[in-house]
Amino acid sequence: MKKIIYLLMVLGLVFTTACNPMDEIYDELGSEEAVISGDAVYTLTDDDYADLKIPNGFTSADEAKSLLPNFLASLYPVWGKDSSVLVEYKMADGASNLEEINAYANAGKYSLTMDDYIASGSDVMGFYPDAKPSDFLDDILADNLEGQEGDIVLVKYAQYTEDPIITTTTNFSLADDFDYGAVAGDLTTITTEWTGHSGASPYVGYDPTTSLSMADYPSSDIGGSVTIGNPGGEDINRGFTPITSGIAYASTLVNFSAVATGDYFLHFMDDGTNFRGRVGVKSDGNGKMLFGIGASSSSLTYGTTAFDFGTTYLVVASYNIDNGTSNLYVLTTAPATEPGTPEATNTGSSGTTIERVAIRQDFSDGPTGTLDGIRVATTWNDIMVDDIVTDVQGEKEYTELYYMYNGTYWNPSIGVYYLSTEDYDSMGTASGQPGRYNNFDNSILPNNYIPAFLTLKYPFAQESDLLIVMYKYYAGGSTSVKGNAYSVLDGMWQGSSPSLQFGHDGTKWVPDNTIKYVLTSADYELVGNGYYNNFDVRAGKAEETIEVRLEKINTILLKNFPGSAEGQKYNVFYNVYSGANEVWNTKVILKGSAYVLQE
Repeated sequence: MKKIIYLLMVLGLVFTTACNPMDEIYDELGSEEAVISGDAVYTLTDDDYADLKIPNGFTSADEAKSLLPNFLASLYPVWGKDSSVLVEYKMADGASNLEEINAYANAGKYSLTMDDYIASGSDVMGFYPDAKPSDFLDDILADNLEGQEGDIVLVKYAQYTEDPIITTTTNFSLADDFDYGAVAGDLTTITTEWTGHSGASPYVGYDPTTSLSMADYPSSDIGGSVTIGNPGGEDINRGFTPITSGIAYASTLVNFSAVATGDYFLHFMDDGTNFRGRVGVKSDGNGKMLFGIGASSSSLTYGTTAFDFGTTYLVVASYNIDNGTSNLYVLTTAPATEPGTPEATNTGSSGTTIERVAIRQDFSDGPTGTLDGIRVATTWNDIMVDDIVTDVQGEKEYTELYYMYNGTYWNPSIGVYYLSTEDYDSMGTASGQPGRYNNFDNSILPNNYIPAFLTLKYPFAQESDLLIVMYKYYAGGSTSVKGNAYSVLDGMWQGSSPSLQFGHDGTKWVPDNTIKYVLTSADYELVGNGYYNNFDVRAGKAEETIEVRLEKINTILLKNFPGSAEGQKYNVFYNVYSGANEVWNTKVILKGSAYVLQE
């Protein structure tokens, strides 16, 4: 309709100006092509979406960039070069087109493991009520993630709201810490748990004042220990529930002061005289010792690693009842999983039921030293773990929050909030409410609920406070993470609308992030031009060259817009004196830390 009105105006000129020839009118109109430019902010209406045939909104920023130029051409038919319009619109899937928000939506994820919680002193899958998760999360992420500066990760963890009730069980067959009181003596005299099956004095001794230790080994630094010598006489054993198949493991801490030509000092046995998994030690001839294993024979296979006297080692032996293989490990740490390569391996008779573990003293060839913390189990894990948690009762809350890597540390992302299950539930759990499925969709819109939620959660929020809220959104048959920026305006939380800026290049509307900026009196004052509030561009004067003006424009923009992103464009308008007062403009773009002229 506007085009018709303009045409009638031209025809009116033709018929009312009879004294001028028609061609002169056209020549005059053609020679004075005045460009009409303007700036506007426009929010699309429901009628606009209907006209664009996208009633639910755009599916992507690219779709908006494709459809809006023609729309703007019809909305502003006479606007031309250097015009700009900021268009606010809605997305069909509840997303934002802000790059920062999209970065959080596409962030990696990390859920804390049992090992992570153990680092906080917890023995269950969650922080205890009195723990402060932020004291541990940065270190946990540093141990588990290799980040590059700017990387974002969504961290999920649980915390109990009250001390949990833990039910445990023991899966090992035997654990003897040799905690038999404060009186030294012969072990079989001190306790009836151990009985002799061969030999006599010298006896296996009990030392209440010495205990061997190793980090992460559960039978460590508890009570006393046992002593064996060379020459020795007595051999003793302790029974447990028979192991009839699979693998039997035995472990002990050892610290030897001397060894002779070599013999075994620890072994499994059945209820008779069948010995299996003999563990022995001998001198290597160079002031150190070698450990060996014999599956069912006193002829042992020795390893090649030379070990030191006076050092505590964790010795673990296994006997495979089904195939007769024995493996030996001599360790300086207590690993959670069985190492891939044993120190020594030997194969012998299979099929022996294992129901006792024995300590042996040789008459002339055995070691002298201390044993402590003997354990027997059917798996490596049960050797290394005292109590297995079988059930945990207690309420706990799950939290998800974003951490960002700054090049050195992982730090929580301030000003970003990820809605929890409890948050959705607080907005209603009935049909058609967010808590029903803990997400939003095109019938349960985030902006209809989140402002009220934020009002309750942050009752003392101040004007202009800003928060990015990330949420789950169901669309197209799947749920994904979306988000939006919310701020306090006129005392109320409001969600921002996705927006795109368009500029007119003289022919058509094109997506353009250019911000028009007119210098103010304060700007001129900042760069030393406050007296006349202009730049003197006459020949030989201060601002004659574009290089000088560009330097001053940099000073102004960097001060006024410190958060501008790489690639942000500005069209800067300023007063000049060229012999006459004029208004000039310079188009710049931010590259790195400085504004340069647009190409």
